[in-house]
Amino acid sequence: MDKSAATLACLEDETKVKVKLQVEFYFSDSNLPRDKFLRETVSADPEGFVDIALIITFSRLRYLLHPLGGLQQEEIIATVANILATSDSLTLSEDRRRVRRLAELRGREELDAEVEARSVYASPFPMTATIDDLKDYFSTHAKVLSIRLRRHVMSKDFKGSVFVELADPESCLQLLGKASALEYEGAKLHVLMKKDYLQSKVATRV
Repeated sequence: MDKSAATLACLEDETKVKVKLQVEFYFSDSNLPRDKFLRETVSADPEGFVDIALIITFSRLRYLLHPLGGLQQEEIIATVANILATSDSLTLSEDRRRVRRLAELRGREELDAEVEARSVYASPFPMTATIDDLKDYFSTHAKVLSIRLRRHVMSKDFKGSVFVELADPESCLQLLGKASALEYEGAKLHVLMKKDYLQSKVATRV
């Protein structure tokens, strides 16, 4: 067994899945158009590759990979490359030190409209709720592509509400159909389409 394979064995299967899903999210239609730093990094490379050494410094990846904290960076890079090699939406460079998305990135307005059409707003949630907690909760009802914790502009504290991106608009309608029965830690949830929530916020400012 080579070093990277031995290191990979140190991670739980659930963690490996989370690492792959997180990197796929970084390069997804949901995130890449909005992530100025990553988008510029992708654009700076002729083939759209990003160094895995950079990606593993992102806070979420650092958290997921903390069990490997005592290893050399090269070993961690090789381990992440082995995980990403199983992705259907990403591809590795020949030296397995860089990664990029397979599909070309479409226009921001088009992607934003698609994401909004398959996203819902939900609240209230306790301030202690994490993305993992909420993804586990909503995943019992639908396939979840991403969850965005809404935060106060200045303090960055969690507002207790989220935007949940599902697989398609139909999944949103199905979730809304059972919204009256949705509860989280004893609190009845308020759920509506993201676009309806945003429109209501605009209306209250008028």
